Amino acid sequence: MSFKNIFDSGGNESESAKKSAGALGKDTPGAGNVSEAVRDLESGRDPWLVRQTAHGAFDVMGFLGPLLQNAQDVAGAQRQVAEDPGSTSRMASSTMKAAGPPQVSISDEDMPKAEDLAKLIGNRRSFALITTDLGTSEGLAVDPAQKMAYVADRGGQRLFAVHLATGAQRVVASGLGDIGDVKLAGAGTAYTTDWGGARLLAVDLSNGSSRQVAGVPGAYGVAVDGTGKAYVANWSDGQLIAVDLETGQKNTVAGDLGGGVSAVALDGTGKAYVGRKDGGGKLHEVDLASGTHRVVADLPGASTIRVELDGAGHAYTIDHVNGRLYEVSLADGSQRVVATGLGTCEGLALDTVHGHIYVSNREGRLWQIDQRAARALGGVGKVMA
Repeated sequence: MSFKNIFDSGGNESESAKKSAGALGKDTPGAGNVSEAVRDLESGRDPWLVRQTAHGAFDVMGFLGPLLQNAQDVAGAQRQVAEDPGSTSRMASSTMKAAGPPQVSISDEDMPKAEDLAKLIGNRRSFALITTDLGTSEGLAVDPAQKMAYVADRGGQRLFAVHLATGAQRVVASGLGDIGDVKLAGAGTAYTTDWGGARLLAVDLSNGSSRQVAGVPGAYGVAVDGTGKAYVANWSDGQLIAVDLETGQKNTVAGDLGGGVSAVALDGTGKAYVGRKDGGGKLHEVDLASGTHRVVADLPGASTIRVELDGAGHAYTIDHVNGRLYEVSLADGSQRVVATGLGTCEGLALDTVHGHIYVSNREGRLWQIDQRAARALGGVGKVMA
């Protein structure tokens, strides 16, 4: 329907109503002029008398006539504007020329205060403390699909499950020995290392039961490749050991990595990255087929206790001595600190789907860090409870 039809219809309806009101006022007996004497007489009667009510109605009709005429006039004007929008634009332009362009004035009182900006920047959502009281957290794994984190409590020889959205926690397994790390594989299974007991364990997360997969001397860090193999860092002898999760058979992939190797991460293309908790903060790249290895990065004064890969050419590692989170370029070994204040951090996990980095520490805290904030210039800065 066009604007013309809309406004013509509105005008026609107003004209019709106006004519009807006029005809009713002209042809109805008793309508028209009424003497003042008659009106004075009627004012003393019962207000519900028919004649008095009729005269009131006639008065209303007399009011409606001009009102309906106004409605008809407005409809005509609206039609003109709709058919010629330029008329409105010309009128607005004329008004602006007369009044001049709008002036914007910002006073000192309108400007944000430096302390308010500092507070806003300080409160950005770059990190969050999910929960506390997780014992002496040593290892960490995350299941993004289920919104769950699994935190290894070395001091309590147990494994916590933590809901990432609410922070609710519960113990899912206990009696796991000198637990050093945890990784997830398949539905409902976690693999943990027992450094003191020299074991690799499989934990059923549904009932908390555990079984030994293989005896591995110095078992500390662990990674699972998704095809039935686990790779365990032998802390005592500086070795990377492959374990068949079905048979328990094992073989040494690489040696001479130095004592204190504590972290394993797999890139899915035949390489493993091994960090050293002791020995100068070195990050090694190991070719799983040949066993050859090289130092990718050296972080002087740091302790690369854990390593996680983002799949985009970067590794993240935590320094438990200084409470720092590092980002390391795998191409050239360049590194930078992207977060501090993490305490004695010994657990690290990465959720690349939702862009979160998770860190747990021996003070029993579990942190969530925004990965985009970590990538930004300056990183996250100091993490505070």
